[in-house]
Amino acid sequence: MRILNIALPSSVENGLFQLSKVALSSIVALFGTVEIAANEVAQSFWSMASLFCIAFGYAFVTVIGQCMGAGDVEAADYYNKKLLRITYFGSALWNILIFALTPLVLMLYSLSGEAKQLVILLVLIHAVGNTILCPLAFSLSNGLRAAGDILYTMLASIFATVICRVALSVLFGLWLHLGVTGIAYAMVGDWLIKAILIVVRYRSRKWTQFEVI
Repeated sequence: MRILNIALPSSVENGLFQLSKVALSSIVALFGTVEIAANEVAQSFWSMASLFCIAFGYAFVTVIGQCMGAGDVEAADYYNKKLLRITYFGSALWNILIFALTPLVLMLYSLSGEAKQLVILLVLIHAVGNTILCPLAFSLSNGLRAAGDILYTMLASIFATVICRVALSVLFGLWLHLGVTGIAYAMVGDWLIKAILIVVRYRSRKWTQFEVI
């Protein structure tokens, strides 16, 4: 049961995230052909650009889990900050590289000039948001999760991604007529909200009071 208490919230979070992606796909399907094509191509670049934060998220889980398992809260705090600095530095370099390569890679795609320009804009929005917000929203979140703060990180993700991201996508994409650019802004808004929630929780020090095993 103690292991399931860790695994089940993560499963619920991932399941609801997939449902939100279905809702977002339905919104994108309402746009024109150029925007739909640009969004699909941009998502491939987004996946590549996110790799550094995802990889270091697992580093947070391993290192912070070891520290908290040993009952060394000071070490966990130290490595949370150190890994966060490394993540910011590496994520910045990685996103700059991906963005720099985007125009070259787009030469391999049979897209119109308008669609290619839109892809570049979407990749730029993602690169800026990913560099500034994702180390906090995802990597540091994994540090809290490794410390045993499972329920809070799950609720923060559900609120930011499932509720706020879908609502912001409707607001920016449909009501303000920004199309897929609005969807990208909604994604960054999701990260901003989650980053704020994670930083507030981290500074509260409540994550130090958990005992996983």
